[in-house]
Amino acid sequence: MTAILSWFNKENKSSPYIMTVGDTMISGGEATLTLEGAKIMELPVKCKDFTTPIQELYFCSSIGFAYSGSTLVGFNVYCALQTIFSNLGGLKLHNHLPDYISLAKKAEELLAIYSKAVRSISELMLFGYCPKLKVPFITTIKPYHTKEGLKFEIITDTNVSNSNINVSIIGDKKEDILNLINAELLERANGNSVNYWRTPALVLKKIVEENYFTTIGGNLQLATITPHKYETYSIVDFIKGKEPEGTMKYRNIDVFEDMGRKVGDCWVSINGIQIEN
Repeated sequence: MTAILSWFNKENKSSPYIMTVGDTMISGGEATLTLEGAKIMELPVKCKDFTTPIQELYFCSSIGFAYSGSTLVGFNVYCALQTIFSNLGGLKLHNHLPDYISLAKKAEELLAIYSKAVRSISELMLFGYCPKLKVPFITTIKPYHTKEGLKFEIITDTNVSNSNINVSIIGDKKEDILNLINAELLERANGNSVNYWRTPALVLKKIVEENYFTTIGGNLQLATITPHKYETYSIVDFIKGKEPEGTMKYRNIDVFEDMGRKVGDCWVSINGIQIEN
């Protein structure tokens, strides 16, 4: 299974943004398949003008995508959405753009197709800033069984003005994780602190490091999204026994030792973030 947490982070009150964090372990039954799994990904949204043969691109942005449950279902839904959302057409003159509700409904339709084909289920999360309405949103799409078959519940949080942290979660151990987060938030009553607004990430980091649950592990993966851009991060990890010496891990892959920093004439420039402030 997995755990994906997303919330409106207001450590900078003048520029709130969405922070999403998850673990990197992918398992099959009782076996761990990888500790370097991808579960949070950027999803481009592009619109091209249908009124000209060259189909000029008049809108280009990104939202976030995350999944829990079946990796086969989650990745196939992501790949289908990546193609569809990168090839939207409309009229530039009228600035035709998709709204977040329509994006979520398309994700739900594809989740239904692949859940039936693969005979397994996933939960999905879409998050970002609505191309049409320009409002921030965090949407979860969760399957549930009925007598008529598999149905899906879509829940969206757009209340960025909330003075408290409201965490959207997909994956395993939801109630346990929420209880841990709420307990930590009570100890960090000062909502002006950076650590207060990063509490969900700090809690998940502790869960992973201390092996609280057998279904959640590896390392952290983290992404943020503002009105201007989607950004993915490497996690700054201290080297045990050599603190404060550290390294950066992208989806639990050491950027310096395992991945390598060069791509031709360029450098891999995934920014790093230290969760604790």
